Amino acid sequence: MARRGTVERFLIWCGGLAILGVLAVVLLALGAILGNSDIDVDPIEEPIEEILDGQDEGDEPAQVQPVGMAPNNASALVVRVSGPQGTAYSGTYGTTHGGKIPVDDILGVSSAEYVIDTGGGAFGAVNAVFQKNQPVPGMLRAEVLSAGEVVAEGSTSEESDWVEVTWSP
Repeated sequence: MARRGTVERFLIWCGGLAILGVLAVVLLALGAILGNSDIDVDPIEEPIEEILDGQDEGDEPAQVQPVGMAPNNASALVVRVSGPQGTAYSGTYGTTHGGKIPVDDILGVSSAEYVIDTGGGAFGAVNAVFQKNQPVPGMLRAEVLSAGEVVAEGSTSEESDWVEVTWSP
């Protein structure tokens, strides 16, 4: 009887090893199927909100440098973006009371200008955030103009492809 118990224990042990072996083969097969990386997938462009939210995680924008106060009769507000011709950029601009307008553009021979409609009333702070879409030489520059005069300006730096400009009247 002792011999029979030893044989039964041996068979149970072999059965346990067989189950572990089958489980290992199944897991390896599943890993090979799920881990197949032969397919090249083009990266998906992130929406501008996600890009701008990601800015806070590491890449700091260049410092903003106010250059003066707006005249009392300021009505026309403009955000001007300039830099090397052919520079692709994206971002947003607008006011705290009027919302943000997304931009995805390429600089031409002259700078790009975006008019901000203030409705002739209180509009809050003006804010513009832009980023070069690809690393290209030269600085990307953003300015806020009130009645044709530059009231705030900023530019990218060697360390950052971001520029942010904010101005409150």
